[in-house]
Amino acid sequence: MDKAQFEIVGNVGKIEIKEIKNGKLALLSVATSERWKREDGEWTEKTYWHRVAVFPAAKVARIETLVQKGTRVRLVGQIRPGSYEDNTGRTKYTVEFVVGPFGDFEVLARGKPRDEVATGDAAPRAKRSKVTAAA
Repeated sequence: MDKAQFEIVGNVGKIEIKEIKNGKLALLSVATSERWKREDGEWTEKTYWHRVAVFPAAKVARIETLVQKGTRVRLVGQIRPGSYEDNTGRTKYTVEFVVGPFGDFEVLARGKPRDEVATGDAAPRAKRSKVTAAA
């Protein structure tokens, strides 16, 4: 079987939860960046924004409870080509990133709650630990 798959590791910017016919859909804006040193020795950084749709109910529920702006996530899913007509009647082509039933969603680091960002008085958070199953 052929497949077009993506893996994005980045920080969540905007989160939208929408009601759809069979439940809910989460739309995430995820920022990734690359950094390089120019010939003059100065560092340059470029940030890219990706819009990712997540639709299995269990994954959307986890996003609703665990994800906020600034949360570092890992998303794996399908790349789907799409198209639409703009206001002038021209066809525009897009690439959709979709985390479906066979995709993966993982929280790597939590973002700060809004009240902590505003005041800066945050208690230290527990570090995330990875649990592996014994064979």
